[in-house]
Amino acid sequence: MTSPTIGRRSFIGVGAASLVSAGVGFAVLLIVPKVLDSAAATIFLAFWSFLFVWYGILGGLSAESTRAVHNSDRAREARARDSGTDAAVRAPRMLPVGLGVGVTLGVLLWASSFWWAPLVLHNAEGYGWLAVALSCSVALYSGHATIVGILGGRLQWPTYVRLVIGDSLLRIALIVVAAIVAATIAGFAVAASVACVAWLVGLLFSPTLRSAAVARADVGLAPFLRRIGHACLASGSSAILVVGFPVILSLTSSEAAYTAAAPLLVAVTFTRAPLLIPLNAYQGVAIAHFLNNRSAGLRALVPVARLIVLIAVVGAVLGALLGPWLLVLYYGPDYVISPWTVGGLVIAAGMLALLTITGALCLALDRHNAYSGGWIAATVLAVLILLLPVDIELRAVLALLVGPVAGLAIHFRALRRASAGGVPVGPSVPPVGGEGEGETA
Repeated sequence: MTSPTIGRRSFIGVGAASLVSAGVGFAVLLIVPKVLDSAAATIFLAFWSFLFVWYGILGGLSAESTRAVHNSDRAREARARDSGTDAAVRAPRMLPVGLGVGVTLGVLLWASSFWWAPLVLHNAEGYGWLAVALSCSVALYSGHATIVGILGGRLQWPTYVRLVIGDSLLRIALIVVAAIVAATIAGFAVAASVACVAWLVGLLFSPTLRSAAVARADVGLAPFLRRIGHACLASGSSAILVVGFPVILSLTSSEAAYTAAAPLLVAVTFTRAPLLIPLNAYQGVAIAHFLNNRSAGLRALVPVARLIVLIAVVGAVLGALLGPWLLVLYYGPDYVISPWTVGGLVIAAGMLALLTITGALCLALDRHNAYSGGWIAATVLAVLILLLPVDIELRAVLALLVGPVAGLAIHFRALRRASAGGVPVGPSVPPVGGEGEGETA
């Protein structure tokens, strides 16, 4: 019997937050190519991808914070039962550590902008100054990622939902303002970069957020940083394949081929959004659920894996039939793509979704090496496939489809060993925070 991790209302709330997040992503794709010409839109999509690659890397802070605060709170409660006290854990507070990681990455990103700006943005050399806004955004987002992870680990889903929705709404509001008053690559890029301050605003009004801001890890600083490193490596590899694919496609293609690839880039984004955006939103729920039910092992994956496979197969058929027609209908005759490409991209999104959920289970079972190793293997294989001298659409589909297979093999091997060797089982984490979190589903 599994322990409840999220109640019906909170589950629906997280789903609503994922829909808002997905809607914002769709809205940006609908607005920007309409306002900018095709070449400029391609450059902005590369910038957008690069920004969210770094957000994705810092997603490792969310995953590790979820695991750490779950174990830390559980250990504190065990000590309180045994000794009648609630002694503080001699471990670092997670938010300052997360911000330190983000500021360090932001500074390194700014310092190396002379190298990456021409490569990522091709002919947009004049936009190198945007590295300052992007670097500040990365530093600020580390706070958002850490706070979101702590809320998930404590099962404080209502506040989690409000923070995710607030971040998304602020982003689309700034994009709309940019479309009205500064409809340029620079205007859209700055709007996207400065939209991650919602958590700072939330600290002013939410006691729950302020409590999360002082939460401690379950281990000392050095092991906590090592685990963050593994989680960020895995999340970074995931981000490269999920949101950063236009960047690696840009780096592995000629300028002429990439400039003409706007239809492919839009198709990649639209085909993965229905699966991967909700799944990413529920990743904190998945990690918390696996932590609550560690004894289930691989059995916990079966219902989710079946659903992902079903959605991928049905989506591939519908995508192949309707996708090319819809792209031309909305964007115009320049956005032509073959049906097999759309269908293949949907199946590839399903493979990435499976890799995401197996990674969440690896992290919950403290298989950090396998967690990061699976994502790194998937990314390396995808990049190698993109270097093949074949058509850009074929390279894209093969990279996104075959790459995750290597990662799944590594994850399943580790999970099978964990199941065979026995997984340490701890008590379920009780609800924390008094918001109605953890109500039985």
